Amino acid sequence: MFKFTKTINKNAFQPTQLLKNSQLHQIERRVPLQYRFFANSRIISNESTTKLSPPLGMDDYELKIFEILNEKLSPKLLTVRDVSGGCGSMFAINIQSTKFKGTTMIKQHRLVNEILKDEISKWHGLQLKTNAV
Repeated sequence: MFKFTKTINKNAFQPTQLLKNSQLHQIERRVPLQYRFFANSRIISNESTTKLSPPLGMDDYELKIFEILNEKLSPKLLTVRDVSGGCGSMFAINIQSTKFKGTTMIKQHRLVNEILKDEISKWHGLQLKTNAV
């Protein structure tokens, strides 16, 4: 198990408990819904007024969409995910921005659709979630 030498205080070390899958599921269910919008999503949050930096692991097209929305809307939270299996024909986007404040959800969606109109014309579908911050 553990091997201690004379110079190490045995009482200072506690073995780490491994979690079972059921325990992990219980922890996962306690995560707020705003952070569970997409399974395995790439969520980047920003509390300041600076632009978001893109997360690691995004492909080139996801990065392009991310940068367009980041530039135009200055979001506080932004996820862009290709849900088509990598072919770039369907995206799931979750965006929270102060530019949505005082507008209805339909107007928020229209604004995002207008910003991405050239890209959306190439897609089969879009899952879009917007929130005012």
